[in-house]
Amino acid sequence: MKTRYHLDKELRFLTMAHLFPNIHVYPFVNVFMGMIPCKSDEKIDVKKHVIPGYEGYKLPTLIIEPRNYKEKLPCIMFFHGGGLILKAAETHYQFAKWYAERTHCRVIMPDYRLMPKYRFPYAVEDCYCAYEWAVANAGNLNIDENKIIVAGDSAGGNIASAVVFMARDRGQILPIGVLMSYPALDRRMDTESMRKYTDTPVLDTGLAKMYWDEMLINGLPQHIEYASPMEAVSFSEFSSTYIEIAEFDSLHDDGVLFAEKLKSANIPVELHEVKGTCHGFEVAFKSRIVRESLDRRIAWIKKTLA
Repeated sequence: MKTRYHLDKELRFLTMAHLFPNIHVYPFVNVFMGMIPCKSDEKIDVKKHVIPGYEGYKLPTLIIEPRNYKEKLPCIMFFHGGGLILKAAETHYQFAKWYAERTHCRVIMPDYRLMPKYRFPYAVEDCYCAYEWAVANAGNLNIDENKIIVAGDSAGGNIASAVVFMARDRGQILPIGVLMSYPALDRRMDTESMRKYTDTPVLDTGLAKMYWDEMLINGLPQHIEYASPMEAVSFSEFSSTYIEIAEFDSLHDDGVLFAEKLKSANIPVELHEVKGTCHGFEVAFKSRIVRESLDRRIAWIKKTLA
């Protein structure tokens, strides 16, 4: 792995980090990932539910909420990243708990199905089912169905965007906002950052191609925007959006170009490039960069919900 990218000093441990290029390794990795707990603490309650997923699947789902809040709260649907092949990591649970604590929201986090066994559309349809369930059960969940934000990192950002298009097309209440960090949004991979960042830490162009190829191995769907949101014919009615991108990331331009699409459709959008970072920098969740990033996101969430 080359080290020519000037990562922030707190992120240099990621220089040698790289995801596996063989998709068939990941089910074994997920055996261990599945052992990572998301536990209640002095500030946060974590409850496990099983809700209806795609095609009758019983979808394990976490509800993460601030302690001692009995009133109706806004909701964040949090779709974890991991290339649609990895289960949620400690980082995802930490961010979900921060969102719940600092924005006074109930966070709903579905454990959607993964490749290689379940390729498109299983992950996104599971997550859309979770969104529908949250809206339909808003009263029991004590959430405001008109104040739901969908959020996700990397592949989770892909899902969050797709869920908005699905809700729009299917006549569902739309989320009030979308929050994405280094999202994967365009299966065509025809961007300058895809050509430039072929050897970056954690994720590079070759790995991104592997994920897209595996995701769409059965061909392109009729609604291509449910898989590749950048290819949507229309961005009208899309929700107000926050996008954060890493400086040294093959997915860098996905976020930039998606923001431009939204602006052209007169959709409010906030775009931030985080200097000195690579894909997956959230894993350094004790770093100054992540603390600053979290502060920006919390401010945007509060503003959007207000």
